[in-house]
Amino acid sequence: MANVFEYIFKITSNAKGVTATMDKLNGSVSRIEKSVLSMDSKQQKAFASMQRSISQIKLDAILNNIDRVSTGLNSVNDPGLSLNSTLKDVSAITGVTGQKLKEMEMYARANAKTFGGSAANSANSYKLLLSQLSPEIAKVPKALKGMGTSVSTTSKLMGGNVTAASEVLTTAMNQYQISTKDPIKASEEMAKMMNVMAAAGQAGSAELPQIKTALENSGMAAKSANVSFEETNAWIQLLDKSGKKGAEGGVALRNVLATLSQGRFLPKDVQKELAKAGVDVNALGDKSKT
Repeated sequence: MANVFEYIFKITSNAKGVTATMDKLNGSVSRIEKSVLSMDSKQQKAFASMQRSISQIKLDAILNNIDRVSTGLNSVNDPGLSLNSTLKDVSAITGVTGQKLKEMEMYARANAKTFGGSAANSANSYKLLLSQLSPEIAKVPKALKGMGTSVSTTSKLMGGNVTAASEVLTTAMNQYQISTKDPIKASEEMAKMMNVMAAAGQAGSAELPQIKTALENSGMAAKSANVSFEETNAWIQLLDKSGKKGAEGGVALRNVLATLSQGRFLPKDVQKELAKAGVDVNALGDKSKT
């Protein structure tokens, strides 16, 4: 940095005066030098600070870009990884591999396109069905596809909860002891049960979760008494409206069925009341009738 100073000397005959003037000038020059050096130091610090800030901004930008790329890759890969993981679980449960497993994957993807959600969720519904019904169903992927459709349809009535929908349908199937030896027929039976419960829920006051808990307590007794699934659902709805909801309604229905199944062994006063109502007590023990 070039500095130009203009000096004006006042010379008097008194040498002491000249000396004093030069001292003052020297002091002024020293102060200017210090000021310039201080300003230069501050500028250097400012530039260094700016360089550090720029470097930090560059680093943050790089890290943010890396994070966005990583997040993007995860969002792309996650559905496929989840689907593969679920299909591996299905394979482990059933022993099914190869072409049949690929067929399940194809059905899971098609189901996701039809009902929304991911293929992994569709495959997860297959896993739930196989775990709660029978792994043998996996040997007929087409039957599993039909059951998966029933689950997805039912889940739409349950806020998209695939697990809850699977439990409702498998509870009905298990309580009514629906055979899975013919997977296609079992799939058709599940669709019928789904329609019955959905219609009952719309016509009555008990919704699907309450129907499920009622069936858990009465389904097997109703099946043993040869009461149809449709009739059982009608009774569940009537009991629900009467204040016996969910499990309480199921227990009440089971107790009534157990009492009626005694037939001629019922107490005499009960037999008389039933006879007045036109009920043939002896017919109550006939398992071929509802």
